[in-house]
Amino acid sequence: MAVYKCSVCGTIYDEEKEGVPISELKQCPVCKQLIEKFIKISDDNDDEQREKHSDKYISDAKEAKETESVEEKIKKKSSEADTDMQDLSYDSRFRREDPDSRYMSEIHEMAVTGKSVHAAMGTTMPMPDWDEILILGAQLNPMPLEKNAPVNITTVIGKNAKRPMILAGPVYISHMSFGTLSREAKIALSKGSAMAQTAMCSGEGGILPDEMDAAHKYIFEYVPNKYSDSDKNLKNSDAIEIKIGQGTKPGMGGHLPGSKVTPEIASVRNTPLGQDVISPSRFPGIDTKDDLKALVETLRRRSDGRPIGIKIAAGRIERDLDYCLFAEPDFITIDGRGGATGSSPWLLRDATSVPTIYALYRARKYLDERHADIDLVITGGLRVSSDFTKALAMGANAVAVATAGLMAVGCQQYRICGSGNCPMGVATQDRALRYSPAKRSRLVYSQQRNF
Repeated sequence: MAVYKCSVCGTIYDEEKEGVPISELKQCPVCKQLIEKFIKISDDNDDEQREKHSDKYISDAKEAKETESVEEKIKKKSSEADTDMQDLSYDSRFRREDPDSRYMSEIHEMAVTGKSVHAAMGTTMPMPDWDEILILGAQLNPMPLEKNAPVNITTVIGKNAKRPMILAGPVYISHMSFGTLSREAKIALSKGSAMAQTAMCSGEGGILPDEMDAAHKYIFEYVPNKYSDSDKNLKNSDAIEIKIGQGTKPGMGGHLPGSKVTPEIASVRNTPLGQDVISPSRFPGIDTKDDLKALVETLRRRSDGRPIGIKIAAGRIERDLDYCLFAEPDFITIDGRGGATGSSPWLLRDATSVPTIYALYRARKYLDERHADIDLVITGGLRVSSDFTKALAMGANAVAVATAGLMAVGCQQYRICGSGNCPMGVATQDRALRYSPAKRSRLVYSQQRNF
């Protein structure tokens, strides 16, 4: 008998306590990933290790069992590989983890499944951290403010637009699609941001009407598939953002598994029920600077003067900004390395995009040198108020947050968003896992106030 830990969600499985050897299981009882994801962390001869962690084993095993009892009441979802692929599996008796053998387990997985490895959320690789930047406190020159001194953090996006978007503060909820997230999560984020009088973004999956209705200010993401593209929706939005790229998968489109395409999502995206949805990697018809400028002008006219933005991944920053400036948008959003996603090719995510801190510095420098009077929004890995303060001090006009908002509604970073089995009810379309948005919206509001 031994004790194992799921490398995806962290569930502890103690064979002695469960009474069933792990070899008889096909998947993790919590996150539904294949049982091959479990790593042995102690065995019968490791009494000292077992004693040291006994409390954690009991706690985690109890939690896993309770979760499994709930899972028995809901529709089981298969996450097993095809039978032909299972026949290719390596003998589990000899399986071992070796952190010094670069990418060994991932190569095994790709060899067995014939597919690239996908992963959720942001990279876990080391990179420049906001905690490494320090804030200089005011003392004499300049003098500090008193605790109750009035501070105006009102933020205007598109100050030169016919209809600027005015927010109570510079931090708002970034783009996350309805499809990746549940409708309850989207509505909770929207209501919470409305309580804080800031903005909510649609994400690339089109407009969820209840989410839009709940928002104080709403930024519609305009994508190549043109979901929800109508004059009415453009005029009902408070800003429109053209999505060119995303930090975790620059140069790529998107993929929503058919298992997540519910009737409501199929309606919003005007796509067949239960079929995979593929988003193109680029806009058809945008081949030159002039094409991009024409789109900006068209959206500005159709929206009756709402601020028009362009979102890019942090890559060839100066060259891409050259295109953006020519198009004359009202704001530019840069998504840096450190940002998250519902699912992206793991190796691509870990091997691309400029870290957000460097991207912000380079973008601000480029815009200032050209005297560009365009608002700069930064996103990608910023979590807490000290991060936002540093970003604003470095020249950002606003900050868009995604993962921090998800954490407020309960995300525990299981990193299984693409599976549809999120036990917290955030990244799933399973009705049995989803929750009422009322309480979660208060949590988002409390978080926004702390921001």
